[in-house]
Amino acid sequence: MKTTVATWLFLVRSRLLLSVAVTLSAIAVSHAHGASALPYSDFFTAANPQHFSLTIFVSGIGADNAYVATHEGFELEQTLTPYIGLVGRVAGYQIYQSAGWDTPLTDNPGSRPRNFGVFLGGIDVQPFQGTSIKILGGRDVGDSTGARIEGDFSSWLWLHSHHPINLAFTGDHFYNNGLSSGAIDIRTVIASSREAMWLIGAGGQLWGGGSQSQVVKEFGPDVGLVLREWKTAVDLQVGYGNLHGYGTIAISRRFGWDEE
Repeated sequence: MKTTVATWLFLVRSRLLLSVAVTLSAIAVSHAHGASALPYSDFFTAANPQHFSLTIFVSGIGADNAYVATHEGFELEQTLTPYIGLVGRVAGYQIYQSAGWDTPLTDNPGSRPRNFGVFLGGIDVQPFQGTSIKILGGRDVGDSTGARIEGDFSSWLWLHSHHPINLAFTGDHFYNNGLSSGAIDIRTVIASSREAMWLIGAGGQLWGGGSQSQVVKEFGPDVGLVLREWKTAVDLQVGYGNLHGYGTIAISRRFGWDEE
C-alpha cells in the first residue's frame, strides 16, 4: 500500500510540474512576442526602486469534527532584482482535533490542543508579470520540531482581460512525520471595480505518505473578495472529501513600501 501511495504521489507531482512547465512556457512565448528588449538582460541588476512588503494572515479549517485547526502569522519580502526577492515567514499553528493536510505531528492531538511555530525562509522568483514561484525551507518549534520545505506557485493568465484566471499550487513536505501535501486552486475574476474584486473557482487539498496508508483528498468550490483600498483578501472554500464535509476561511492584508 505504501508503494502504491508513493507511486501515486510521484505521478501527481510529475503531472503538476508538467502543468506548471507548460503554463510557464505559454506565458514566456506571449511575453516574448510583446517584448522588444532581450528578455532577462537585467536579471542580476538591482531593482529600482526596491520594494519591501509585509503580509499578515489568519486562517481556519474544520472538517466534520475530523480536523480543526487555526493558523496565523506574517510574511516579509524584500526585492533584490526585478525578478528575485528574499522571503521570510513566521506562523503559529493551533491544532485542536485529529490531523489534516497540513499537519506535521506524529500523533493525534487527543484532548489537548497542540501549538507550534513555523519559521521559513527562501526566495521568490517572478519570471513574468503576474507569476510567482516561492521556494522555502525552515523548521517547526514547540509541539512539532521537524524541518519542512514548501513550494508556492501562482500565475495570472490573460492578466489584462476582463476575466483573468489565477492558477495556484502549494506543496509541502514535513520531515517530522514524512507527510507530503498539496493545495490546488483555480479561480477567475467575475466582477471588478475600483473598490473590490470578486473571484470564484474551485480547489482542494490532498496528502499522503509517512504513516498515512492512503492518499487523502478533498475538493470544493471557493469564492474570494479583494478590497483594493485596504489591500485585504478574504477567501472561503467548502467541499467534500475523505474527511467528509469541510470548510476553510483565510484573511490576509498586505502592506508595501518602495525604497528610494
